[in-house]
Amino acid sequence: MFKKLFFFALLGAGLGQRWPARSAAEAARHALARPATDSLKIVFFGSSVPFGQGATGKYGYASRYARLLSQRATAGQGAPWTTANISIPGDNTLKVLARWERDLPPQQGRYVVYALALGNEGIHGGGQAKFEQFRDNMQVLMAKARAAGLVPVVTNSYTRNDYNAEDYAYIRQMNLLLHAWAVPTVNLLGAVDDGQGHWAAGYFDDALHPNDRGHAELTHAWVPSLFDALRAGKPLLHFRASAGVRLAPKATLRLVPEALVHPFTQVFGFRATGRGQLLSLQDSTAMGSLHIEKGGALAYASAGGGHLRSAARVSDNHWHQVVLTHYFARGETLLYLDGKEIGRLPERLHLRQLTLGGAARGARYRNWLFYRAGMNAAEVRALAADSLLKSSLELYAPLDGRRTAPDSLSNLAQSMNRLVAKP
Repeated sequence: MFKKLFFFALLGAGLGQRWPARSAAEAARHALARPATDSLKIVFFGSSVPFGQGATGKYGYASRYARLLSQRATAGQGAPWTTANISIPGDNTLKVLARWERDLPPQQGRYVVYALALGNEGIHGGGQAKFEQFRDNMQVLMAKARAAGLVPVVTNSYTRNDYNAEDYAYIRQMNLLLHAWAVPTVNLLGAVDDGQGHWAAGYFDDALHPNDRGHAELTHAWVPSLFDALRAGKPLLHFRASAGVRLAPKATLRLVPEALVHPFTQVFGFRATGRGQLLSLQDSTAMGSLHIEKGGALAYASAGGGHLRSAARVSDNHWHQVVLTHYFARGETLLYLDGKEIGRLPERLHLRQLTLGGAARGARYRNWLFYRAGMNAAEVRALAADSLLKSSLELYAPLDGRRTAPDSLSNLAQSMNRLVAKP
């Protein structure tokens, strides 16, 4: 069955070429000739941005992430990963497919990061045809990696200053697909988007490439322990229905992100009958919170001093979902309730810790998620419809009270981070 699907994917990719069939004996000889893989090696395979274009000394996000992995290994927090970068400026899916056999197997890596984007595919002016070409060819690239015994990871499309509204719509549509594919993905758009599909001001070197600050933001979107989780065999997550948990009046659940946080999205479901705190957000200098006010409104009190408040009453003992998303690069925080925007604040946060729970009367919690990237309105609407978006996800805790502790507090995301419960 897999061979049939793989063959179909190759035919549907628009490559205009036939792939020679192998006999069983030929396939066996090919497998024996395949170089042994290094189980701790990651290969970045993409275009100019992963290559490091725009960064001083080409020290771009791939190199920065490699350094983070090395620091974690030194600190005893992760495996001693090595990386290689075979990205070439200007490459798209067609060019990467054309050089796949020549360039990737000799690296002998176990993990391949396909770091391509719709820009080089020609989405600006190419429209639907280029969207479909990218979509189909990415499926072929993933299948080729798996057929060779490699584990693929995919970065999503990001920004360019020449994108128009139509291009931006295609970018967001493609990224929603990537969120849903059965492959680990990284939400690079959520790190540097100005809200119109362009680089945030001060974060680009030229119209097509980030500068040092932009590359640093892209690095923050990577889950630090992603590859440790993959190596440990942590499976790709799926949505799990949850009855929620009720915390004792002073009990809390704490999440400390694995590395420095800039952009982020914080999501959880709750139901409550009265006022009180739902979540606190520890900034580097102050404390922010999400809480229910005396009149029953949901409120966000920022560590920076700003306030947002819902018009709707949420102390009604019905389930609600709150999404707080922060774009550090463009300096903006947005609050959503049940998929609808409540408001936004101009600010830059330095998040250090999140604590779920407090004194909200009759509160129950479920589906706590933490992403290392901001999210746009389309992604928030998908979350409100119970779509489990996966890109840059560091925490997914269903908080299902029907399960026994500590299973009820499990983190199902492809991350090694854990919740800490305080009775």
